[in-house]
Amino acid sequence: MGVTLSTNRRFIGGFILFFAVIVTFASLASAASMAAGGAISGVVRNHLGAIIPDAMVTATNAVSKDVFKTRTDEQGQYSFPSLPDGRYDLTVEGQGFRLGRKNGLVLNVDSSVEADAVIETAEVSAQGQQGQQPQMPANMPMPAGEAPPAQDPGACEAQNANPQALLECIKQLEQRITDLESTTVLSEPETRVRRIDVYVDANGNLSETPVAGSRRTATYQRERVYRRQTINEKIEEALEDAGRRSIAVGVDASIVAQFAQQTRGDKIDADGHAYQLANADLFFTAGIAQNTLFFADIVGLSGPPPDLEIPSLTLLNGYSARLVRQNELNLREAWLRTEIFGQRLQVTAGRLDLTNYFDHNNAANDETTQFLSDALVNNPMLGLATNGAGVSLVVDPKNGLNFKIGFQQSKTEATSLSDSIYSLAEVGYLMTPFSLGEGNYRAWYRTDNNSGRYRTGYGLSFDQKLAAQVTLFGRYGAAQADVKRDHFYSGGLSFSNGLGFYPGDTWGLGYAHLDLITGEKERLTEGYYNFALTERLRLSFNVQHVLETQPGAASKLGFLVSGIRLQASF
Repeated sequence: MGVTLSTNRRFIGGFILFFAVIVTFASLASAASMAAGGAISGVVRNHLGAIIPDAMVTATNAVSKDVFKTRTDEQGQYSFPSLPDGRYDLTVEGQGFRLGRKNGLVLNVDSSVEADAVIETAEVSAQGQQGQQPQMPANMPMPAGEAPPAQDPGACEAQNANPQALLECIKQLEQRITDLESTTVLSEPETRVRRIDVYVDANGNLSETPVAGSRRTATYQRERVYRRQTINEKIEEALEDAGRRSIAVGVDASIVAQFAQQTRGDKIDADGHAYQLANADLFFTAGIAQNTLFFADIVGLSGPPPDLEIPSLTLLNGYSARLVRQNELNLREAWLRTEIFGQRLQVTAGRLDLTNYFDHNNAANDETTQFLSDALVNNPMLGLATNGAGVSLVVDPKNGLNFKIGFQQSKTEATSLSDSIYSLAEVGYLMTPFSLGEGNYRAWYRTDNNSGRYRTGYGLSFDQKLAAQVTLFGRYGAAQADVKRDHFYSGGLSFSNGLGFYPGDTWGLGYAHLDLITGEKERLTEGYYNFALTERLRLSFNVQHVLETQPGAASKLGFLVSGIRLQASF
């Protein structure tokens, strides 16, 4: 027992010192502003490794079907500096190259994804009577995505003395024109505005060249233009437009099995027991207007979690927070979201869980793929136990800062929002201190009148990349109690991108510390390893140790809980 207590004290003391250094380090850091929101960037090359400038890169949100476009620069680099979170499919188009695709890029809020692309040279062939490439005039217009075949300059001219050879060359050119007409179409007319410098004399007459006594001014001319497209491009545009108008359905299903072994304290029934909880989320999304999305989440759970028998202050299985009644479907969320002012203001209204949109953390925020215990994916000091009607506003000026504010019903049996209003505000900043990777730093404040009087709470959250594969994270929170405040902090490390057995694996280590003013205490440690079996199927192993202290109890209560989680999303 003495060794365990000593180890805990050294661990806790070391973590407090480490956390203090990180907070001081973050407060002193200064960095260039970066666009808030998720970012996707990369380099486009051909199959030989050469960079491809001026290639069109399109990012399509797999759920909302929103489309974002950009072009590569002279170094073949492209960037989408600020995209809404979600799953994205990338297409790359370059003149003379085949269409390249890169699907299933998962982008979280305040994160970045590097996605280099390789596209292959298009093979263009047109056979004449003797299977030769037709000789193309130098200025022959080509359809988008194709390049003219190589030819020997003056090949037809060299055969002018041979009438039969010249007729053959003409026939091949006619065949090529037929191919162009059958595989390309003109786009819908586009209106473009072009600036023109003109000169105005004293009488108001316009001239394109300077005249005596005239002054130069700028005018703008509108013109209708057509763009040559392949039929495949038109089909893809039509399918994308249909996708944006349709309803998309997604499923996230998990099965979590856990086994509890008591390590300290008087024996209770949970010792040696096994548990299993099955969860299924059914998502519905529909893009009902430009930058406007409808979302609904229906959840069903079945099976007993360890939290029914182990008296822990926080949930050992984070899925238990969703459990209302077993073997029933419950509407968890249903809301409408729109983005206005150049996507700098996001408004969400409906049935919400505000904690889903505040206190984010890239390394510890998702019980489906990261830590399983609720203390390491949420901050208990947020203090919101139910979902309800509400509204959330996010202001993102695209300079690294973002501001959030939300209001929500906090008690389902309340007769008015005045009797059950929960409000939450947050400010976040994205920076790269001291040439490290991206770091997200957030501070929040909340009020709640659920208990009959307003109680307040505040907290901090950060995730800082120490290297491309290593992320440090931490949380702190304090909440008003009947007397003074309860306190909580957590932190740890997350590893990804090749530091496991396979490149898609992730794993992490975390510690959570909760002290209530009533004298109850909890110390929780957890480690997990998440195997990427396929793009849509993941397998995780979790080990937790929780130590509970109850006022007046003769000894502390400890449990070692091991678990396995199988998660599929499609």
